[in-house]
Amino acid sequence: MAATAKAKETGSQAGQPEAPRNVGNAASGKKSEPAREFMGKTLESIIAGVAVERTRADEALRVLTGRLIQAQEEERRRLARELHDGLNQQLAMLAVELGMLGQQVSEDGQGIREQLLRLRDRAEGLCNDLRRMTHQLHPAALEHLGLVAAVRSHCLEFSRNEGISVSFQVAGTVGWLRPEVSVSLYRIAQEALRNVAKHSGGEHAWVEIGQQGGHVRLSVVDRGVGFDLRTAKAGKGLGIISMRERVQLVSGTVVIESAPGRGTVVEVRVPVESRKGKRASRGSNHAKTKTVAGG
Repeated sequence: MAATAKAKETGSQAGQPEAPRNVGNAASGKKSEPAREFMGKTLESIIAGVAVERTRADEALRVLTGRLIQAQEEERRRLARELHDGLNQQLAMLAVELGMLGQQVSEDGQGIREQLLRLRDRAEGLCNDLRRMTHQLHPAALEHLGLVAAVRSHCLEFSRNEGISVSFQVAGTVGWLRPEVSVSLYRIAQEALRNVAKHSGGEHAWVEIGQQGGHVRLSVVDRGVGFDLRTAKAGKGLGIISMRERVQLVSGTVVIESAPGRGTVVEVRVPVESRKGKRASRGSNHAKTKTVAGG
């Protein structure tokens, strides 16, 4: 009987299926080490993919912004040329003809003569206003005389129109600049001075351009009421956003410092490229193009 019981006990143990491994882990909801490692790698690849897509999206947005700004500048240049060569010339001729007609009126028609001369003055005033508009759209001095002359001219015109004294200074010698750099710095100076007139409440501003090493530097300073940078970053400072976009397109940096009651400082630094480097870059690109084309 003891042997039989022992045999039954042995048979029962022999016939009992082996308990599966990790049953306790499955019941407790815990994953094995390989599963955790797999999930970790999957999460890392997802995060890496999102980062790559965001980088691509940022680059595409930067390229699109650059094209939009370039198209805007081209449209400004075209419109300024049409206004100057068309409407402004016609108004100038009208003013001349009115003046000549007024001089031909006899003394008996003194009243008519005075009216004609007044019309001539109004036509000349419209010519001046239109000339200022074309200059704001696209200054000819920027293309023909360079950045320094264009910014100096704008500072003088700004002082006359807004009644705000602007001190302009050139630190050292500013050499040749790429056209896109000149346009960006000019527009930033223009926007910064516009903000001085609209928001600062100050009576004086300082503009300085200089070149240090491989960078050109532009600063615009006022001692007006200032503003809260956090408010501007929240979306209310479209002028500041425009400055940042333009600087980014030419691989530069912009630093804006301001606080209520402490004025505003706008400082921009943009890397410059020599004419020799520019020609070498063009030659390299031309050689690459010929190689790709099989030339």
